[in-house]
Amino acid sequence: MSAGTLEALASGNWVGLAPCLVGAAVLLAALFALSTLRRRPLPGKLKPRGTFESEDPMSKDAIDERKRDFSRIVATRRDLWIWTDSERRPGTVIPIEPADGVAAEQVGQVCYNRLKFWLQGELGKIPGAVDLGATSQWQVVDRVVYFISASPGFDFVMRHKVHPMLLQCKFMIFVSKSAQVRVAWYAFATDKIVPGSTSGPFVIKLVSEDLRAERGSRSHAEFRYTATQTSEGDMEQLISKHKGLIARGIDSDDWEPYLKA
Repeated sequence: MSAGTLEALASGNWVGLAPCLVGAAVLLAALFALSTLRRRPLPGKLKPRGTFESEDPMSKDAIDERKRDFSRIVATRRDLWIWTDSERRPGTVIPIEPADGVAAEQVGQVCYNRLKFWLQGELGKIPGAVDLGATSQWQVVDRVVYFISASPGFDFVMRHKVHPMLLQCKFMIFVSKSAQVRVAWYAFATDKIVPGSTSGPFVIKLVSEDLRAERGSRSHAEFRYTATQTSEGDMEQLISKHKGLIARGIDSDDWEPYLKA
């Protein structure tokens, strides 16, 4: 603070402070304008938070297509992560082998069966979570596969009028200590196509309800989503920032902080 300003304060001469106050007001206005310019509206009809319903496929052809999509995602050995009581490291890929060397028409079913075996193993660690007599028709496996495919994410962005150029997509499977099973999807989105882009200025996150829970005659899964502007260009780094909130959900089924993140 200048000597002149101190003197004006001491003497009660507020007129003498006018230039300083005006300067401060101009500075604050400039800073506010700059922050406003940096904030971009979310693309399409996205809101910061919302809900989404993903319909189950009904026909055999549609179900088979979801299974093939699931097998392609598994085959990346990169884009499907797991989070369990014993495995909480960001980037841990689901430990099932791609269906290499299998006839094309069988690839989807083979990966489906391997997911089922893995889920049985994880849930089998939790007393009362698995009835082996009921797993021949185990809906939780179907529901996981239905979402870990191309269709739900594409349907989501089309419904919200967002350009379908989605980058660094990642899928998650969460198995909590109480045997809840949830899935999530992350993707970078953009409001302006830039050739050669590897990320976007916005990130979308969808997280499912507990896919083991009874849902009566309802034929869709319910999701919560968030959409935010981001300067992070690495999806793995972005997801890693959520690991504490994910651990909270795994430990106590308190998913609300993560759903809002």
